[in-house]
Amino acid sequence: MPRERAADYDEKLESVCDAAARLFAASGYPSARMAEIAAACGVSKSMLYHYFQTKDDLLFHMIEEHLLEVIDALEQAMAEESLGAEDNLTRFVQAFVRRSAGSRQRNLVAMNDAKFLSPKHRAVIREMERKIVDLVAAQIRGLNPHCSDQLLKVFTFFLLGILNWSDGWYDPEGAIKPDELATYISELYIRGFSGVVPAAAAGGAGARSA
Repeated sequence: MPRERAADYDEKLESVCDAAARLFAASGYPSARMAEIAAACGVSKSMLYHYFQTKDDLLFHMIEEHLLEVIDALEQAMAEESLGAEDNLTRFVQAFVRRSAGSRQRNLVAMNDAKFLSPKHRAVIREMERKIVDLVAAQIRGLNPHCSDQLLKVFTFFLLGILNWSDGWYDPEGAIKPDELATYISELYIRGFSGVVPAAAAGGAGARSA
């Protein structure tokens, strides 16, 4: 008969993941042992195994949960068609920055340690990452409908790079607060990308109007 979960199971699970993320970000995932993770989480080793059978399972859960939240933020932004491309992008960037400000270590672990996952888990994460790239590309397509697919891909990775790597230097407790940073990123990206006219597109437009 399956063991019933305690009422505070999910809360404790998140606490374990937060503590483990801090440990991984500080000392590195490869060298961390389950006993050290348990100590950092303030639980017994047997209790840690109650949540995760292996260190790989723990890392996979942390990264999967993080990416699911990114996907959810993108899908929610895209669902508000009446707001327009600029407002939808702003809403997504704001949601991403807010989330990252509250879980910087998890985002850093997702970026730096996914390569250590087992092949089975890595395949799942890569599929989720591809979905995020596709969703971001669809999100910014509306800012510049004439952009080629090749250039759209470049600007998609530009935006993901800005958002992801901000955690490496940005301090949410500093002078610039998360919502302010999100506004700067959105405005910089919207004004920059929407004004880009690829040479091929410019030439094609001229040929059509001639």
